[in-house]
This record gives sequence, C-alpha cells and structure tokens, in this order.
Amino acid sequence: MIDIEFFSRALRLRWLWYQWREPDRPWVGTEVPCNEQDKQLFRASTYVTVGNGKLAKFWESAWISGRAPRDMTPNLYKLAWRKNMTVQDDLEDDKWTRGLWRMSTAEEIAEFVSLWFLVQNVQLTDSEDEIRWKWTADGNYTAKSAYNIQFSGAYCTFDAKAIWRAKTEGKHRFFAWLLVQNKLLTADKLIKRNWQCNPTCPLCDQAPETAQHLCLNCVYAQEVWVLVAQWTEGLVAVPDREAKMEHWWNGALTGIPKSIKREKASILIYTAWNIWKERNRRVFEGCSALPQRVLALIKEEMKIGSIACVVAAPPPVSQ
Repeated sequence: MIDIEFFSRALRLRWLWYQWREPDRPWVGTEVPCNEQDKQLFRASTYVTVGNGKLAKFWESAWISGRAPRDMTPNLYKLAWRKNMTVQDDLEDDKWTRGLWRMSTAEEIAEFVSLWFLVQNVQLTDSEDEIRWKWTADGNYTAKSAYNIQFSGAYCTFDAKAIWRAKTEGKHRFFAWLLVQNKLLTADKLIKRNWQCNPTCPLCDQAPETAQHLCLNCVYAQEVWVLVAQWTEGLVAVPDREAKMEHWWNGALTGIPKSIKREKASILIYTAWNIWKERNRRVFEGCSALPQRVLALIKEEMKIGSIACVVAAPPPVSQ
C-alpha cells in the first residue's frame, strides 16, 4: 500500500530537480510548491559539484562533501543574513560571513572555524555547477527512489548478522555495529552534545570528522584500504570516495559464499577498527603512523585472533 504523504513528497522533489536540470522552464525563479521538509530531503538526496558557483546556493545546496552548509552549521545559518545567495556571490569578499559577527557561543564559533576551513579550499572554475542524485546508479532523480528513501531508518536494513558472525573479538564486532549505524562518537556527534573538540578529521586535517569520512572517505583511510585491497588480492575493494556507510557494508558482503563472507567481514572490521585506533592515537597520544604500519597492525591482530584468513598463504602442494 502506497503512503500518500511520502509519495506526494517524492513527486514534489521533481520541481527542485528541474530547477537544476532544466533552468529554461518558464517557472524557474519563482517559488516552488515545496515545504521545508521537502527541501531538507532534497538536500540529503543530492550531491553538488561546484564549478563556477553560479547555480549552487551557498547555504542551501549540498556542495561541501555532499552536505549543505545550513545542515552542517545550523547555528551559523540562523545568524546569516542573505541565505539565498549563490556560491559564487557569497565567496566573493567572504560575503557569506555577513551577520556571523553576532556569534556568542562556543558551538557557533566551532561551526564557524570548521566552515571557514572548508570554504578557504574552494577554487571556482569555468565549468557549470553539477548535481547528482544519490539514490540511483546514473545519478538522475526518480520518483521511485525518492519515495523509497523516505523509509530508510524505519527498519534495520544493514547486514547485522555478518557483523555478529565475523571471526573477530566481541569488542571489534560491537565497534562495527556502531560504525555501520554511524553511532561512533566522532567530532560531529560530540559537537551536537556541546562537547569541546576539534571538528576536523585528525587523519587528513581536511574535512569535518564523521564516522563515514574517517573510516571510508578520508584520503588517509583510502591509502589503508588500497594496501588492504592489494594484500587480499582484490577480495576487499577500496571504498568509493562518496560511499555511504550502510551501502558500503551491504555491498561488500552481497553475493558471496557464506564461508568467504565471514572471513571478508572480519577483514573489513579489523581494517576499520585499526583506522579508528590510529585516529585515537593522534587525538589522545599525539603520535601517528603511516598506512603501512596500520596494515601491519591489521595482520598482527588477525593472527592473534587465530583467524584462518582467506588471504593466508596457500596450502602446501601434496607430495
């Protein structure tokens, strides 16, 4: 049975999509029949790549690692004066900071520092801004995908059994269970709890720290995954730079035999676990290690765990 409310919202998103893809339509530039909840779903469902910055909205478009500044820094958004300016207009002479001089809390200042750092690295080009729909393979909006994604989170969709059956210790499985659901206490979660912390990823010092970025998308994490992929001879693939946590986990374990699935799940968990430990060493101990060292620790832990890894040396040839 179709949920009429969800289906109506999915259809209304078409207006926002056409604003990008078909800007010559006569109604473009007027107010569209979409409420705030519609627009929030659209931001969460799109990934904007900024070129010349003439079409993307600074606060409203998901142009910073697939997220909109208004969602990343909600307290700053409340203070901003002109909220509908394009990226190009707001980057000129740092116009996006107008109104932010009214900051008065530590949370607002932390958000400002985080956004300032990200914005300073942006370089506009002569190409057009582009938008991509996250929920389809070709990056184009469909009403079906917009409808289905609204049920995400209503029930458990990730392969939890693969976690609990993995050949790892209990602490590793519990870590993975938190990780796949984006429940690790990374900086984004700490800031929401009003805890003082550095909002930037300690591994790359380039982007806000989230569980997804830290373990999958970070350039340092990507180097670790490349080494693991080489070590496992392709059994474990390098996560896509735009991969979402739950989709990555499910996709990595779909369509493989159960015997290999348990082994592969253990490798995924140990890899993410040791990336997390490297993060903690940098935050709490002030020391760091190269990706090659992290790979060595992964191998060491798997050996200690008595795991008959699928990448182990082949059995001796019978005489």
